[in-house]
Parts: sequence; C-alpha cells; structure tokens
Amino acid sequence: MVMSVRQKVGRRIFQVFVVIAVCQAVLMGRLAWLQVVRGAELAERSFVVRTREVPLEPRRGAILDRMGRELAFNVDVDSVYAVPLEISPERAPEVARTLAEVLALDYGEILGRLQRRQAFVWIERKVSRDEAARLRELDLPGIAFTQESQRFYPKGTLAAQLLGFAGIDGQGLAGVEHYYDRHLRGQPGKIVIQHDGRGRALPQTEQRYHPSTPGYNLVLTIDEYVQHIAEREAERALVQWQALRVTIIVMDPRTGAILAMAGSPGYDPNRFRDYPETAYRNPGVEFAQPPGSTFKPITLAAALESGVVSWDDRFYCPGWIAVPGGRIKCWRSEGHGSIDLSEALQRSCNVAFVQIGQRLGAQRFFEFYRALGFGAPTGVDLPGEARGLAVRQADLRPMDLAVMSFGQSLTVTPLQLLTAISAIANGGRLPRPHIARELANPGSAEAISTRMGPERGRQVLSADTARELVQAMEATVARGTGRPAYREGYALAGKTGTAQKVVDGRVSEDHHIAAFVGFGPASRPQVAAVVVVDEPVGSVWGSQVAAPIFGAVMEDVFRYLGITPEPASDRPPLVTIPGMIGLGAEQAARALEMLGLVPAWRGDGPVVVDQLPPPGTRSLPGNEVVLHRGQVAALDPVTVPDVRGRTIREAGLLLNQAGLRLQAEGTGIAVGQDPEPGVSIPLNTPIRVEFRPRGR
Repeated sequence: MVMSVRQKVGRRIFQVFVVIAVCQAVLMGRLAWLQVVRGAELAERSFVVRTREVPLEPRRGAILDRMGRELAFNVDVDSVYAVPLEISPERAPEVARTLAEVLALDYGEILGRLQRRQAFVWIERKVSRDEAARLRELDLPGIAFTQESQRFYPKGTLAAQLLGFAGIDGQGLAGVEHYYDRHLRGQPGKIVIQHDGRGRALPQTEQRYHPSTPGYNLVLTIDEYVQHIAEREAERALVQWQALRVTIIVMDPRTGAILAMAGSPGYDPNRFRDYPETAYRNPGVEFAQPPGSTFKPITLAAALESGVVSWDDRFYCPGWIAVPGGRIKCWRSEGHGSIDLSEALQRSCNVAFVQIGQRLGAQRFFEFYRALGFGAPTGVDLPGEARGLAVRQADLRPMDLAVMSFGQSLTVTPLQLLTAISAIANGGRLPRPHIARELANPGSAEAISTRMGPERGRQVLSADTARELVQAMEATVARGTGRPAYREGYALAGKTGTAQKVVDGRVSEDHHIAAFVGFGPASRPQVAAVVVVDEPVGSVWGSQVAAPIFGAVMEDVFRYLGITPEPASDRPPLVTIPGMIGLGAEQAARALEMLGLVPAWRGDGPVVVDQLPPPGTRSLPGNEVVLHRGQVAALDPVTVPDVRGRTIREAGLLLNQAGLRLQAEGTGIAVGQDPEPGVSIPLNTPIRVEFRPRGR
C-alpha cells in the first residue's frame, strides 16, 4: 500500500519533533548538570577569571634583647605594581620611561613588563618615601601601590653577625633571622579585586580580603649594653693589633645564656648587599681553630678526674721534651725548671702538659674531650655551627697526643671552648648555650615558648675537681701568664692561649691566634667570656694581646650588672707602663724596676727600639715588659709609605714593616694620612690614618 503524501509529511514532522525533543532534553540535562552539579565550581572559576590578587605581606615579628629593647623590627613601606591591561599600548613607553627615571630602573625591562597582557606585575618592591610620593603625584595610568613591611635594624652594625638579616620577601637569610624564620615570618594575606575584560576594577562588586597573620616576637638572651661593650673592645683590638678578625663571647656560665657575641669586622644588616658574603659569617660558631693553651684546663680537668695527677706532683721543664716522632719545645726556650701542677698551669708550661697528656692516654683523653662537648655542635640556636676537628683516635700517634694536650692539632669554636670552661665555673655541669629566651605574640606579654630558657646541664666533672681548677685558674690571673687580665677589686679566673694556625695543610710559623678564656668573680662565677684575636700584628702572645681585652670586658660588664668589687686584697695595685723607646738599656731597666716591672730583653744593642705592651698599658707589678734592643742607627729617620686605599690591616702591616705605628681613625678604606707619604720621620712614630667605609 502506497503511503500517502499526508502520511509522509506527518512522519517527517514527527521525526523532526523527536529530534528537537531529544536536543532539548540533552540541552536541559546539560544545563541542569552545569547549574546544579557544577554550579559552585564554575562560579568560583568565573570569579577567578575576572579577579586579580594583590599580595599582603605579613608583619615580621620583632627581635628584642633580654630587657625588651628592640634589635630588629619592621617598618611600613610602599611597593609599586602595574596592571598592564589598564595601560594602552600607546601610553606604555611613556609610563615606562617615567617609572625608570623616578625609580632608577632599566627602561627596557620596565617596558617589557608593561606590555604583558596580565592583570598584575611588580614594578619595584619597597621603594623610598620620596619615590612613592613623586609617583603618586604623577598619577600614572595602571600604576598602583600596596603597603609592605621592610626589616629595619635600629642599632646598625650591633650584633649583625648574630642577628643576620631578612630578604626582600621577608624571609630570614642569616643568623637568628634564619634560624627562627618560621616563627618570625607569619602568614601572608591578599586582597582579591574583580575586573572587566579590559582589566578595569568593577564598581560595587565584592572584594575578598584575606588578612595576613603577623609573626611572633623573639626575645633573646643578648643584652644590648653587654653587646656594646664586647663590640667596642673587639673594634679597638682589631685596630690596635691590625688583626684579621676579633671574636668576643660573653655568657652566663650557670645557664648557658649568651649575653653578647661580637665579631669584628662586622657589617650593617640594613645594607647587607653592600658587603661580601664572608662578612655575614659568625666567627663565634662558624670558625673552628686551634685553641692553644686555653685548652690546658681541659687536659688538666681530665687528668684530675682520671686520678693520673695530683696537685703535689712536680714536673721538670728544661725547655723541650722528646716524644716518639720528634722534639717539642716549650714556649719559654730556657725552660721553667722544677714546677708543681698549679705552677704548670700558671706558667702555661708545654713540657709539663705533654707529660700530663702521656699519663692520661688517648682513650681517657678522648672520653673527656667528647664529654666536655668538643667534636660535636653545642646545640646553640644559630645556623652554621662548626663541629671542630681532632685526629681520629684510631689514627693517633704519640706526637699527636702530645701536642693535643696543649691545644694544637685540634680545632674548636670559641663557643665550644667557652661552654667547656663554663662547666669548670659552675661546679662541673656543662651548660647548653642558647640565644633565644622566649617567643611571644605581638602585643602580648604571654610567652608561648616551651623549649627556650635555662636548662640544667649534665654533670661532666666532679664538684671537687671544678673547685680546684677554679682556684688554679684564679692563680693564673693573679700570678701567672694571665696577669694582664687582672682588674683591681675583682677576682678573675682564666687562661691565656697562643696557637699556630694551619695554613695550606701545614702548621704556620707566621700566622697565630691569641686568645683568653675565663670567668668571674672566681668565688661565685656569674660571667664567662672568651676573646680570640686572629693573626695579630706586633705580638702573638695571648697574655699581651687577648688578656687585657678580657679584663676590660669583664670590668665593664661587672659594673653594668651591678657586681660590686670585692674588698681590697693583698694584690698590689696596677701600675702604668711608661714609654721606653729611645732610652738606653740600663736606664730603661732602672725605670721598670722602680715600678716593680721585669724587663725581658730581645736582640742586641744599647738602645730600646720597641716595647710590648705599648706605653700606657696598666699592669701588675712583677709582669714582664718585652724590650727590643738595637743600635742607635736603627733610630735614624724612615720614609712614610703611602697607605691610602688600603684596609686597616693592610695599612698596619705596611707601616709595621717600615718601623712605624698605625693610629687608625674610623673603619673601612684609608682616605688620608698624617704625615703625608714620602716624609722622613723617626722610627716608631705613630701615623694617623683616616678610614671610611667603601662607597662613601
């Protein structure tokens, strides 16, 4: 049966209707899927497409000293950003040129940023107040500002190597700033702004504000005034001895709380990019060097605890001792003769300590070496701490043990040494050195810390041994090599040290370290300190170089902390060493003997041509004054060299070689001198040299 035309048309209409119905059902299903199932997701994606984020940097927590004085905090500054979509291609070169001129930036780089089809690009972070004000006046299209925080160190160079610094994004990059970065940094926030297809902000639209969370404030054990004292003495010593560097650490031996950690030369963390990376290193914890005779109390402590020596033992020092593998000289070439154990420490006799080390033996030596914290980090809350090195026990030879007994062929950090000596000061307990005292919420006095603060150290020596060593170290300052550290009215205990450095894998005869470590008052130690002068020029002895610095630091710290002088004792008063240069040998000897000082002669000739300590130094009667003799001709005029453009150390070495003395003013590079170069003047004349920081 043939289908009629009407039936064919009706079927086609029905088929079209079915197709339309199916398409409509698919479309409705798709719309339902997008609206109901994926509605929230697509709405969020739509919001993201039409928005841009302006970051909000968190305020970094402040760093304060133990008395609440601010050492580091943040200040608000403006940062400049651009919205390239709001800048027409025709205006971009003009805007870029203006930005480059005001902010001293590269024009091509700025133009490239403005030509990106983006909703946000940084132009310059943390600009100066004047630069921000000028840009606001110009009202450039597509240029906007956001407020950020910039780290500021109000004390300049004070404690710089300890504090470290923070980078452009507020991240800690060195020192305490780096170690406690996760606590100080806080959590960043942001502002989310909606815009149209041309990048213009949409009026009356929702803006999402996600506030930043500030970091915690960090309170240190450091005391600003004690730090000032330590840095003042370190800078003086750096100039006086033209040293490579000077390190001073002051600690409470009872708790391990570090009151000061100074390293000179230093740097200004507000301008850290102006200094080489080597300036950032903290020599108190990052440099391990031979301790020299400052290690002798450690050897003696081990020997007393092991019972291999007693205070009644006597030793004979002819000036040298033979050990398998060679011959070891005492620092005093003529020897010390017959001395007891206390005198061995007071006079710092190498020969006696070689014998003590031989009695002790390698196994017991290393047991106490490790027990007193050497060969491992102290655990101080600072980055980059060195472990120190010693010959492996399995590889130890008799010669190694002999020289290690008086502090050579091993390396320790100044902090390791001070911590071990503090164990002697506090009755045999090894403290844990620490920098941080507490963490606190900004604006709140409530501490949130659980670890910080004093910790009771482990017992490493008996109380009796510690007490006996305190007495012996007090005698070393009163009557021994440590006498230049003595301060009238204060009973100090300590030990000098002079070490030869290892250069290119060999012990150097020309590079030395002068050191002193000690504590006081001896009857109830409250302050311990270590002084390390690296490569002094003119003298290498710890007694002449480091001991007076230690005494000066301790005296001022005692006064600041309110530690009153003890009643007058039987110790004689200090005397001032006069100038001896130019005097005849007999005349100089009589002048010193009238003051109770002992001349120690060096060289031949009828006239004194040099002396150590220098004139004006305060000393106890009975101390030696080293006098160098020469011929009258040696006092003929010398020509002043040109030291302009040189560092303090370079200028000091050059003048020393010419037979002249440096009188430095300022720091940095020499910019002027008096007398002028080429002038003929008498030997040993001081040359006044003015130094200024680089770039000024």
